[in-house]
Amino acid sequence: MESEKTYIKDSILSTADKERQLILDDNISRYNRAVQQSISQFSNLELARRRAGYIRYKAINGLEKYLIEFEANFERNGGKVIWAQDSAEAVKEILNILRKNKVNLISKTRSLICDEINLVEKLKEADIECTDINPGDFILNQFDEKPRHLSSVLIHKSYHEITSILEKKFNVSFKHNPIEILEFVRKNLRVKIETSTASITGANYLIADNGSICISENSGEAVINNSLPKLQIVIAGIDKIIPSLMNLDALLPLYATYSSGERINTFNTIISGPRQDGEKDGPFEMFVVLIDNGRSEVMAQKFQRRALGCIDCGACQNVCPVNRKTFGVSEGNSYSGPIGSIITPWMKGLEENIHLSYSSTLCGSCTAVCPVDINLHELLINNRSDSISKKNYSFTEGLTMSTWHQVLKNRKWMDWGKPKWKNMLLKKLYSNRWGSDRKMPTIADKSFKQLWEERREGIN
Repeated sequence: MESEKTYIKDSILSTADKERQLILDDNISRYNRAVQQSISQFSNLELARRRAGYIRYKAINGLEKYLIEFEANFERNGGKVIWAQDSAEAVKEILNILRKNKVNLISKTRSLICDEINLVEKLKEADIECTDINPGDFILNQFDEKPRHLSSVLIHKSYHEITSILEKKFNVSFKHNPIEILEFVRKNLRVKIETSTASITGANYLIADNGSICISENSGEAVINNSLPKLQIVIAGIDKIIPSLMNLDALLPLYATYSSGERINTFNTIISGPRQDGEKDGPFEMFVVLIDNGRSEVMAQKFQRRALGCIDCGACQNVCPVNRKTFGVSEGNSYSGPIGSIITPWMKGLEENIHLSYSSTLCGSCTAVCPVDINLHELLINNRSDSISKKNYSFTEGLTMSTWHQVLKNRKWMDWGKPKWKNMLLKKLYSNRWGSDRKMPTIADKSFKQLWEERREGIN
């Protein structure tokens, strides 16, 4: 399949980039140290994780009820809710809103859902300028790259790379001072926000009991973006729902800890609708576009539906030994890492994307670190099992596995042939898959069984 071939090709290139691997190791080490410091705020971390996991699991299981409750309360606050079945319908509805309001300049905050539906590209095709006002996204755009990480979009870039690209693109010079870079980026982005007639934001959570949207961030751009433009469009997957405002006390500290190593994010904004009488800021008109786009298919799975409780912190991506080498390679999918390997096959097609679920050692590190207690490695196994049940494999693959099954359960067949012949056969069959950068393992001259028997004979 083409997507699998692309994935393998990109993964080989990524793992072979030694300089990039060193940058990743260094940045993830910094992240790990910050997380360990922030974890100390929890007197019982496992209890906090289980509590947050229960809140998200409850929300997913009561999805229909809570979404209807959110819609009713949000519209009571003066906002408007639009339901979209897929990305095409979502883009169509968004374009209708923008054209109706004669919008040609938009400021957009960090949003995975926008990447998922390729919104920026679609707006560009419609001659509508859309600027990413998150500093990380803005800088990454200068590299002409798409995000590879759920929350830390620049974690694979070095300080030198960032300064070099900005100096080249904007003809400026920086001292060795990250704050100077941030101030420069913010100064450029503030102009875009102030001149935009509409804003587009994502949502960390949709709060059912009072019809509000919660956005948690550290940069502060979302706060401004929610306040200045006259029109605001919030785009969110239907899985972002939580039952109550009171749930945030469990979710926000865990999200901050595992996404950025903070005890709590600097800006936690709750928006309940458009500007009301007597208010001095906020949009005059506000829409929430609720998108399914394959989430119902994930919901239909008995076990994998649990993955929709994800809060997009990216912690699983940082600890996964496979993902730390391939780093976010997922042929254009906006959800990378173990969580993306679970939901993408159901959202975008099992047959074309099941290879993602096999890109794991099943070591369980992702499950151990998940702040909302999702059993990620077990769900990857469920994906594999479901794929096999649906006979989603080629004739050659099926024959190969059947042959190995027969050989491995028969001691005589295992011992048949000289080690030299076995090594030649393995090299012929699997050297391409093993990769040119790794040395193929070799079968020893004597098997464990032979060594054990010789030892016993020597003792006797």
